Amino acid sequence: MLGFLIAIAAGAATPKIEDLAARPMARLMGQNVEVFDDELPVVAFMIGMLFAAVLSAIFSNGSALAVIIGGAIGFFGLRIVRLAQRLMEGSDGAS
Repeated sequence: MLGFLIAIAAGAATPKIEDLAARPMARLMGQNVEVFDDELPVVAFMIGMLFAAVLSAIFSNGSALAVIIGGAIGFFGLRIVRLAQRLMEGSDGAS
C-alpha cells in the first residue's frame, strides 16, 4: 500500500519533476539523444516512477502493478476529479 501511495505522490509531482530533473537530464542527453519539448512530461513521469519504484523496493512494500496504477492515478488525478465533478453536476441538473 505504501508503494501505491508513493506512486500517487510521484505521479502528481510530475510537473515539478519536469522543471527540476527532466530538463537538465534532457540537456545532458542532448549530445547523444535528442529530446523534444513535448517529450519532457514523459521523461519527468519516468523519473518519478523510477523514484517511486526505488522507494517501494527499499520499504519492501508494493508491487509493480500498484506503482503503475498509483502513478497513473497521481498523474491524471486532477482530470479524474474534474470529470467526476462534471458528471455529478450534470446528474444534479437532470433530476
